[in-house]
Amino acid sequence: MSSAITVVVPTYRRADRLRRLLNALAAQSLDPERWELTVVDDCSDDPEVDVVLAALPDLVPCRTRTLRTSRNGGPAVARNVGWRASHAPVVAFVDDDVVPDSGWLEAGLSAFDDPAVGVVQGHTRLPEGTTEDRLPPWALWRDIGEAGPYFEGCNIFYRRTALEETAGFDEQLAWWGEDTTVGWQVLEAGWSRSFSEAARATHDVEVRGLGWFLRNGWREHHVIALAARHPGYRREAFWRPWAYRKRDAAFALAAASGLVGLRWRPAWLGVLPYVLRFRPSRHHPQYLRVCIETAAVDAARMAGHVAGAVRYQILVI
Repeated sequence: MSSAITVVVPTYRRADRLRRLLNALAAQSLDPERWELTVVDDCSDDPEVDVVLAALPDLVPCRTRTLRTSRNGGPAVARNVGWRASHAPVVAFVDDDVVPDSGWLEAGLSAFDDPAVGVVQGHTRLPEGTTEDRLPPWALWRDIGEAGPYFEGCNIFYRRTALEETAGFDEQLAWWGEDTTVGWQVLEAGWSRSFSEAARATHDVEVRGLGWFLRNGWREHHVIALAARHPGYRREAFWRPWAYRKRDAAFALAAASGLVGLRWRPAWLGVLPYVLRFRPSRHHPQYLRVCIETAAVDAARMAGHVAGAVRYQILVI
């Protein structure tokens, strides 16, 4: 029996999380004869990952395939290697920091009963008992409760024929937006999208630290690249056509007001919307430090936006 769906997992130096994910995949309710698994190691160079991959056929009940990228190129490269090596009519992507529910795969596959659907986003949630307002500073997570403009690769399904009409995950972007462009290419090719409430998965909360957020802030020039390529993304994801977030507009106003305020003091009033609306909680034990770090990350984002606006010749701040 040929597989109805291929699960593609990109992984990099996360042996423990990969094993946890494999345990969750082993518990899937979908008949093991109907699906297959492809794990793509993005050049981990980690003996523990090698041990898990060697045991792959014993850890899950379906057919398995282990691949390795020729270089560490990020999730875009690994996902492309995975789906292009498979042949099933539906491709599911899930990351190694995600734990799918037992009905995840069956729910995602059933969403393609409508032949017009090219992409299905799954319901991704925070760990049980976690709320966003209590997360530590500089934490990363995903909370996806409805169809959105980002098409996050952590929990998403594609019809193969739709995927083949795209250029795949963008290996030039590599990180941040490399998955978004695939979803928009599918929609622009005339396919429809869907959201599966039942294709549920839990995403880890991970503290990445200030440095990671500064680097990713600069990488938001990718946001501008996506807006230039995909008008639909700009309409859905942007607060205004000229500003990605309300926060970005407030920070740009504050920065400009601060500069003008050096010569004309009333201009400092323009700093207030950012300070009053977007400052960290006063109850934080390291309030001043977090305020400075927050402003630094927002500055990195603005720099990325300006660089992207200049490169792609569109007005965004």
